[in-house]
Amino acid sequence: MWSEVQEGGPSASWVELPENGWGALMGWAAGRDNLRRSPSSDLGRTVTGYIEDAHGRTPFVEPFTAADRESIDDDIDMYLRDAGVPPRPRGFVWMIRVPHGPLSPEAFLADVDGAILRASDDSVTHPMQLLPVFADVLRDIYARG
Repeated sequence: MWSEVQEGGPSASWVELPENGWGALMGWAAGRDNLRRSPSSDLGRTVTGYIEDAHGRTPFVEPFTAADRESIDDDIDMYLRDAGVPPRPRGFVWMIRVPHGPLSPEAFLADVDGAILRASDDSVTHPMQLLPVFADVLRDIYARG
């Protein structure tokens, strides 16, 4: 399914998925008609954090590296594998379609997250268990809009 997803740029109708396993699983559950991809670039991206020692915390900012990208993509692939989903092609930003309505793209993502959390009980935490919950929630959302 991943390779069949059309390319397209960001717009009011599409919102970028979180760059983690949860976001990737959401994209898979939404299906190819509700998913778009666009070539990505990490040029100019930075990593922020802090180093903690006996003297306190020292913040830092450093360039985002190829190793950082590989680590993120590997973590996403592992989450998808745990759900029984094939890995996504690398080198893309993934976007999900926002149904017509009053919600902003960010509010739409928050609503989807909330619906998934409400539909799953606290014992449902493994990606394999979550996949049908994601699928049910997104099917219901797209059926309404």
